[in-house]
Amino acid sequence: MIEESKHKIEDAKIHLYDAKDKNVDRHLTGVLHQVPHKVSLDWQDDESIKKEDMKNKKPKMSIFKKFFIFAILFFLGAAGFATYMFFNSDVSISKDKIDLIVLGNAFAKGGNELPLEVEIVNHNNANLELVNLIVEYPSGASDDVTEVTRLPRETIGTINKGESVTRSIKVRLYGEEKSIRNVKVSIEYHPEGSNAIFTKETVYPITISSAPLSLFIEAPDTATIDQKISFNIKAVLNTSLPDSNTVLQLSYPENFVFEDSSIKPDFGDSVWNLSSITTETPFDLTINGRMVGQDGDEQVFHVYAGVENPSDKSKVSVIYNSLLHTVNIVRPFLDATVLAVDTASGGEKVNVSIAWSNNLSTRVTDAVIIAKVSGNGFLDKSIESEEGFYDSLKNQIIWDRNTTSVLSGIEPGGKGVFKFTFKTKSFVGLSDMVRDPQVSVDVSIKGRQPSLGSSFEEVNNFSNKIIKVGSDFQIVAGANYLSGSLPPKAETETKYSITWTLSNTVNGINGAKAVTTLPVYVKWVSAYAGESVSYNDFTREVTWNIGSVNPNTGVGSNKEASFIVSINPSVSQIGSTPQLIKETNLTGQDSFTKSSVTDVSNAVTTNLINSTNNIGSGRVIE
Repeated sequence: MIEESKHKIEDAKIHLYDAKDKNVDRHLTGVLHQVPHKVSLDWQDDESIKKEDMKNKKPKMSIFKKFFIFAILFFLGAAGFATYMFFNSDVSISKDKIDLIVLGNAFAKGGNELPLEVEIVNHNNANLELVNLIVEYPSGASDDVTEVTRLPRETIGTINKGESVTRSIKVRLYGEEKSIRNVKVSIEYHPEGSNAIFTKETVYPITISSAPLSLFIEAPDTATIDQKISFNIKAVLNTSLPDSNTVLQLSYPENFVFEDSSIKPDFGDSVWNLSSITTETPFDLTINGRMVGQDGDEQVFHVYAGVENPSDKSKVSVIYNSLLHTVNIVRPFLDATVLAVDTASGGEKVNVSIAWSNNLSTRVTDAVIIAKVSGNGFLDKSIESEEGFYDSLKNQIIWDRNTTSVLSGIEPGGKGVFKFTFKTKSFVGLSDMVRDPQVSVDVSIKGRQPSLGSSFEEVNNFSNKIIKVGSDFQIVAGANYLSGSLPPKAETETKYSITWTLSNTVNGINGAKAVTTLPVYVKWVSAYAGESVSYNDFTREVTWNIGSVNPNTGVGSNKEASFIVSINPSVSQIGSTPQLIKETNLTGQDSFTKSSVTDVSNAVTTNLINSTNNIGSGRVIE
């Protein structure tokens, strides 16, 4: 079978390659040409072939990419059209084509109503819609940008193209003379056919020709430490008062101590009402006080005039005018300082020292120091001085070149100390009421300083010391027999009532309290009904919470408290007078001197010396 197939193939080849063979049809279809092909010498796998095909094949564009490109082209076209319309359209709106003009007087009296005209001109080729006029200006004389008065917003409506609109406004400005206040005028508007809001504004400066109130202050530029200082403030009305609730407010520096004023303040020590001021009658005020602090300190006083703040009466809400004055604290040329206690008890002997010095760079001659003592707490004719001359008629001491030679010429930096004593009044047992007793020590020092040529210039200084006299606050403790054995008998109970009695002289006492302790052999029974007396079983202390005590207690009225104790003496106490309570300690605070006051009452024994029912001895018997 196989052999036969091979013969057939061979026969076919013979016929195929035989040019004269007639059995096979041959047709000439064309001329064959050599075509070159680039063939790689290395074999490639199917994946490499696919990648090569992908590179040569162009990807198709997605529909989303086509939409994005279309959107960008549309936006660019719209922006270009809008730009063209903005620069070339006749209906565009520009604020540069809007005139906002304020017409009126450029000068005004402070506090007076000033009329102004506001003109708005629309030069645009389109209408301005929903136009509102806004006006604001400073409320007072200060430069605080937060204190602004805004007039009610005025609705103008539509301003047609080419149209001019005028509105009248009135403003009331305050400030110092020649100060400039700016009135801000603005409009808000919508371009025709738009919801956007645009603003156009202008500022109109107005000079204050005169303030409604003129303020003047007369005060020294320098002051010495703890020296009395006075300054005068005058308010002059130039026009009618803009507001009936006009006040004058003073702001003091921290180192100023207010003492009094020629007109009583209406609030605290710094606010005065100006309702009485007229153009013919100015407001004239004098303030007295003292400067404290350190040498070289700069202290500033502020004065304001304006409308009272309804929420804080110590401040001015709208300021019509204001000024300030600076005082520098300096060392005095001649210094005399009073050194003494701040408070003293009634009937006490008080020691006073006067330390003096020459702070000038030149010699001072013929110095004189005078100390005068006065006050309702001073005991007349009680002054004692070794060096100075005591003038009993004037209650003063004088030191000069006749009493102390060192005062004939004091070299630069020279210093010294003079001393004297006086007594305070004792108010115990006095029925006359004395309020706030004190002693004032006023010292003056003066001398002559060489000036140009042979002339002399007088230099002087003053100082003052106030010594407050405290109240005499005392307590007395006593006992009375109630029941049981009298005299007390060993191992037998005896009851006693203990009574505390207070006395107080000139000043009220706050937070008063009396405390005593019971001996170990004494038993607490009870306090009388209504008494504020308590007992601590752990500490064995008896406490009377007194509270406030009025002046003149013990003379005009009494204040007492009582409680009951019992004693059961031991045989070891036979022949003695045992204590019922130990010492009583009294404490409180003087309402005038603000100092603590104390007193101690002796222990109370069974020896009833002051008792009304003292029967026999207080010694313990068998």
